Amino acid sequence: MNKPRETARLLVRNGYLITMDDDETIFEHGAIAIGDDGRILAVGDDADIAARYQAGQTIDAHGAPIHPGFVECHLHASYHLFRGVLPDQLVESDSFDTFEGHFYNTVTDEDEYLSVLLACLEMIRNGTTCFMEAGTVLTPEMAARAAGEVGIRAVIGDAFIWDQPQGFAQGKTDGQGCATCAAQARLHTELKRAPKTREEALATLGAQLKRNADPDALVTGHVAVLGLGTASEELMMEAKDCADAASVTLNIHQSYSPADTEADRKRFGRDPLLHLGAIGFLDRNVTFAHANHLTDAECEVLLERGASLAWAPAASMMWGHGSSMHGRHGELWRRGGNVALGSDSPNWSNDFDLWRQSNLAVLAARDTHMDRTYLVAEDGIAMATRAGARAVGLEKQIGSLEAGKRADIVIHTLDRPEMVPSTNMIRNLFYASRSKSVHTVVVNGRVILEEGRFVGIDERAIYAEVRKASRSLLNRMGHKVEANAVPRAARRP
Repeated sequence: MNKPRETARLLVRNGYLITMDDDETIFEHGAIAIGDDGRILAVGDDADIAARYQAGQTIDAHGAPIHPGFVECHLHASYHLFRGVLPDQLVESDSFDTFEGHFYNTVTDEDEYLSVLLACLEMIRNGTTCFMEAGTVLTPEMAARAAGEVGIRAVIGDAFIWDQPQGFAQGKTDGQGCATCAAQARLHTELKRAPKTREEALATLGAQLKRNADPDALVTGHVAVLGLGTASEELMMEAKDCADAASVTLNIHQSYSPADTEADRKRFGRDPLLHLGAIGFLDRNVTFAHANHLTDAECEVLLERGASLAWAPAASMMWGHGSSMHGRHGELWRRGGNVALGSDSPNWSNDFDLWRQSNLAVLAARDTHMDRTYLVAEDGIAMATRAGARAVGLEKQIGSLEAGKRADIVIHTLDRPEMVPSTNMIRNLFYASRSKSVHTVVVNGRVILEEGRFVGIDERAIYAEVRKASRSLLNRMGHKVEANAVPRAARRP
């Protein structure tokens, strides 16, 4: 007598299943059963799962790749309304002097909501199902609202946790670095809605942790400190204690450019990460954004303490900070370090596509070390999934397709020229199609993007609203933008 089949809410069948589990298991003809609570019930061969489960909804992947949703570990989600405004010939210090501070003193809550909404749509379309915001949305509730409406998983921090108005100016260096430091310092003191003192920062610190009371919440909280010289040691250690008590990630910018790295070295009297290790800040629950400039000694203490890095290769390349040449990310990864990925902001890498970041990470490491085998496609995918999940503090929940974990799943299509012929599914996916073949996206067991269309979301209406809001914001800031204009300095003589 046949055993009755168990009931699942959703079955994803007939796919090339890249589980990213401990054994890097791949089912060439795989399937996933998902329960009513949004968790994965079972993963395995298609025939076995189909024989065991019946479901109200079934998705046929038609042989295409299926993998865990990507995890975005460093982004500034409120900048989308001015993506592309900064011209290529603009130096970084001028971007802070002439734009960033003015933006934050002009942007409204509704602007931030629309910007994060657009960012969430972009991430889902590119196969990202979870993001950790860098603590730069002035009103975090707007980020939570937007993420909730799209249905993406989000880890939100408090806005601008800092307490040192002098910031980078303490460690001035010669040349452009000095100008950037001073510009950042001015940015700090000019933001009207950001904390100015340690007392003000501590009053806000940890406020977003209230979101963690619901274990099933899609939008949760972490502890974010801006860093890069803008936080005193006292504030940093208060933040560390807060993160430890709540068992969440502490997210902070670190060693972004040569200038701020040298500023920290002068401030601490030794390599920055050596100092942070000595005072007890460096730990497994800390994620450093960027970390483009590290010494041998800092690499050793990072590996010893188990902190994570959120590498944003495109952002470094965009502004010429040299992480592809001088960064140690590939080396740390090969030695067992946890290196995740981030997109930074819409004017620092200009898109929120972790397929692009993972591809650049692998290729940059190969080019730097002049070794085709230094990193491979599987490394890039692991950085965007398992490593990302750990970096945001959710490795027990997401990052791999395994029974008991949340069903955050990306299904591709083979109906792309880049996926034909399918000689090697992972190679085609990583080096050719990347995000272009993302077809259907499931978050927490719910279909968010179905065959290239958002479920229950009017994309065109949102885009029209964002365009209108962007024009209004830029007008209020006094920025006149001429479409498709080529700046004179960028033209050939």
